[in-house]
Amino acid sequence: MLVGLFRRFGFAAIVVAGLALMVLVVVGKSASDAVFGGDGAATASPAQGGRGGGGGGGGGNAPTVLAVAADIHTFSDGLQAIGTAQARESIVLTPKVADTIRRIRFDSGDNVRAGQVLVEMSSVEQAADMAEARASNQAAQEDLRRTQELFNRGFASQARLDTVQAAADAAEARLNAGGSRIADRTIRAPFAGVVGLRLASPGQYVRPGDQIGTLDDTSEIKLDFTITETQIARIVTGVQLVARTTAYPGRDFTGSIASVDSRIDPATRTVRIRAILPNDDGTLRPGMLMTVDVRSNPREALAIPEIAILDQIDGAYVYRVAARENAQAVELVRIRTGQRGGGMAEVLEGLNAGDRVITEGVQSVRPGQTVQLGEAPPAAEGALPLRPRGR
Repeated sequence: MLVGLFRRFGFAAIVVAGLALMVLVVVGKSASDAVFGGDGAATASPAQGGRGGGGGGGGGNAPTVLAVAADIHTFSDGLQAIGTAQARESIVLTPKVADTIRRIRFDSGDNVRAGQVLVEMSSVEQAADMAEARASNQAAQEDLRRTQELFNRGFASQARLDTVQAAADAAEARLNAGGSRIADRTIRAPFAGVVGLRLASPGQYVRPGDQIGTLDDTSEIKLDFTITETQIARIVTGVQLVARTTAYPGRDFTGSIASVDSRIDPATRTVRIRAILPNDDGTLRPGMLMTVDVRSNPREALAIPEIAILDQIDGAYVYRVAARENAQAVELVRIRTGQRGGGMAEVLEGLNAGDRVITEGVQSVRPGQTVQLGEAPPAAEGALPLRPRGR
């Protein structure tokens, strides 16, 4: 038969027959899908009492979600940097003259007071010179006293008095010079602080620049760090900051900005900032590497948990839960966010205080869908809670 058709109508007849067969197959499959739902299972129609899908469906299939109310939270403009701790005052104990150490009056780690003698150098020769200068000065002063009496009585000339006066002044100058040389061989603490490790011993010959020890005033710590010139406007004297060090994990050290350098480094385009950290217990030590978190521009703002936000190409959205006919329905709301940090996001537009946004179950809801609100689990230890308004 096909051969006859081919002979009579040619190839066009075969093509028309094939297309007709394909149409019959497609129509049959569509009818099957309408009855069995496309996967072989029968589907009940709404008229037969079946339950519809999720979008706007009945409460029987309403998913359970967790929602949090937008509330007031404290934000600040964050600025992070790395700095090095320095002592409030710090010096290296070194002699002014080359000589032998006669006595060391401190031990490693001692707390000393201002003016306390720390090191005495050998000064036998200087002590002898001092005794000689003291005797000469005493004789010169006595000679001046007698000459002054003779001058007053008219038995000595003005020239003689001037000569004796000059000799007395010279003797006193030599005495003062001897005292200065003795003082150069005594090292005193210029300020109160703690002495570091002792690096010399009695009897050791030392020269200027040789290190005998260190002295640091650690009652306060100077923390120096650098920021870029574009961040200068966010740094002013008195701004609070928090510093941390790996030596004491989990502990915060609070302080404030003390000063800003007057110059910007032309090579790095940075400026040095100095902060002061109280250190009454002596925990911080000079030389520690510390991370700095500057808290500038503190402000109260409306906030929601960051996990509630759906970031899209055209902006940020949240699912807001609103009451509708004795049920809770979902609304997709576009918002404008500000600063984010600590798991919270600042809301600039789109929400009001008290609006509830979904934080868990976001992926299982659609706009207009009815939901059920579950109870939020207790906040984990260390979590950042929302601050109640009015505090």
